[in-house]
Amino acid sequence: MKITDLEAYSVAIPFIAPIFSAYGVSYPARLRTLIRLHTDVGLVGIGEAGVPATHAVRHGEQVRLFEQVVKPLVVGESPYDYRYLLQKLRHMPEAIAIELACWDLMGKAAGLPVYRLLGGHGYRARIPTAAYSFFRAADAHGQHQVDLDNCVEHVLQLMETYGFRSVKMKLGVYPPEQEVEAVARVREAIGPHVKLRIDPNGCWSLATAKRMLRQLEVLDLEYVEEPIKYVPARVPYTTQAGVPSLDTLGLAALRRATRTPIAVDGAYRIDLLWQVARDQAGDVVLGDIQGAMGIRGLFDFFTIAEVLNLPATLHSGTEIGVQQAAKLHVAAARPELHIAGDAIYHEYVDDVLVGGKLRYEDGAMPVPQGPGLGVELDDARLARYELTAEKHREYDEFWQEIKAKYRIPPAGHDLLVRHF
Repeated sequence: MKITDLEAYSVAIPFIAPIFSAYGVSYPARLRTLIRLHTDVGLVGIGEAGVPATHAVRHGEQVRLFEQVVKPLVVGESPYDYRYLLQKLRHMPEAIAIELACWDLMGKAAGLPVYRLLGGHGYRARIPTAAYSFFRAADAHGQHQVDLDNCVEHVLQLMETYGFRSVKMKLGVYPPEQEVEAVARVREAIGPHVKLRIDPNGCWSLATAKRMLRQLEVLDLEYVEEPIKYVPARVPYTTQAGVPSLDTLGLAALRRATRTPIAVDGAYRIDLLWQVARDQAGDVVLGDIQGAMGIRGLFDFFTIAEVLNLPATLHSGTEIGVQQAAKLHVAAARPELHIAGDAIYHEYVDDVLVGGKLRYEDGAMPVPQGPGLGVELDDARLARYELTAEKHREYDEFWQEIKAKYRIPPAGHDLLVRHF
């Protein structure tokens, strides 16, 4: 089986409303590039790539990159040589889409879902997911805003709508004391038996984190993710050691100062996972398709975490349906993943898959059971959500309006970046 052609599509999937984090307010839509790899046996594989610096990439740039740079490098190659293709593409972000499409093709050729190719019997048909709660700006119609006043109602609505049995709150937007008070109100509302985790997005200093976690200990949190500042390790999965980008010594000091478990995101390289284990810097590690550079990278990430006796779960970044399906396949092949995974997926209005968005059932996402990734691109939805130059201008204008409108109370030195 040889690759004969590559098609790329630039899409913008709108958020229900733009979401806040310590890094600012999100772009109003998630910009992604989807691909189809055609083969000489008639099979077609699909993949998804993230758009680097979402708000800065102009219309069509990544599509042209796929067509002019990536396509000549993959046409004529076999999808079974996906690791060679990753090296050939020098682990550029677009390589992730190629790797996913190769797995999709291998599964379709074998008539098996990807999790079976990974050696998994399908340890679970559904992957438990946490209710990922964000503070939101209002949408273009002035609706769907989530702030300190209504964040409890928002969490309860997510649990009722999707059946979530655990909750994750994204923090790093308001002053820490106000957010801690909001977390306490959420704990009171959901009760003591629902698992509750928080993510300050790495915006707290070590001193602030110690102070906040002392206050939070009575709430029996499942864990706190990214509590202190560090440089995220958004680099390819590799066996080569690089400059450490995780403040594992700071995390270890915080871990010694609190009973609340610490979760580490960003340790996607072998040396960084080893650093977390060596310094006893975390109780849980998180991995995703984008950070681990594909399906095999994420599967290997979980293998290494297991060897190092580090409990692990799924992280959620910027993925839409194709990468979300890939995450589900990896999780289905890993029996040790017992912690509910993260998924930002419910924050999107729609998706470009046949049948629309992947569904939730009782707080979990069913693993697609068809050959390959088990999902397909919908041409009508690709056309509906195509990122045209006009749409890009409209999103840019709305994004600037949001940043001008919202003035979140300052949190001093604790916030990494403020765009609003």
